Amino acid sequence: MNPRIENVASEPVMISADKLVEQGADLPAIARAQLIEVLTWLQTSIAKPDPLIGRRGHVCPFVGPALTRFRSIRFHVYQGELHPTAVEPVLRALAARFPTLPPATEVGREFRAILTLFPELPHDGGPVLIDPVQQALKPEITAQGLMIGQFYPGCLEPGLHNPDYRPLEAPYPMLVIRPMQLTDLMFLFSRPECLRAYVRKFGVSSRDELIARVAAADIPKLPTRWEAVLDSAFPPQATVD
Repeated sequence: MNPRIENVASEPVMISADKLVEQGADLPAIARAQLIEVLTWLQTSIAKPDPLIGRRGHVCPFVGPALTRFRSIRFHVYQGELHPTAVEPVLRALAARFPTLPPATEVGREFRAILTLFPELPHDGGPVLIDPVQQALKPEITAQGLMIGQFYPGCLEPGLHNPDYRPLEAPYPMLVIRPMQLTDLMFLFSRPECLRAYVRKFGVSSRDELIARVAAADIPKLPTRWEAVLDSAFPPQATVD
């Protein structure tokens, strides 16, 4: 068995973005082609500004330094059964390895990411595989201080600052694991368990502090259940008549 080709029963193999040609040489042609196209997409689109975002700055300010300065982006090519119950254990294994990944410097570690590609998944397979896996794993991944994001062609998730912008649309279906950032609050306040993970990771000490962070995030629209989610993180103090 080729050691660079993943066996679902073994530890997932990762490929460094800066060594893509060398480390991906033995992958199937379809996988190599997708990896190269995704790397180009990261370099030319995600690490660049886009006026459609509705805010200043690059689409993702972490991607440029991750590719050039820290060389901390890794790819994983999934080649197992295309079913959530088969994919989820592999993503759990990748998340478990995340703390051991270089770089060792504290700043550099915030720029790490693992992009899992699914070369055999049709372009329209995102809603039937990528979305269910992302939703199922999000609570346990965030509990580890990480984020898991879904990307695929035609992903309709709207942008925060421009509802017509599609920030999660990508050339191919992917799941991405990366460290949780302070700015991720806006992606976590719809689920109590995820909000509690944010509170633990960043040491939010009070209900008022969390409310202040939400206000500072300038989130255009809060979810309808926001108050209930807030209460789950910091239960309101009972009043005495």
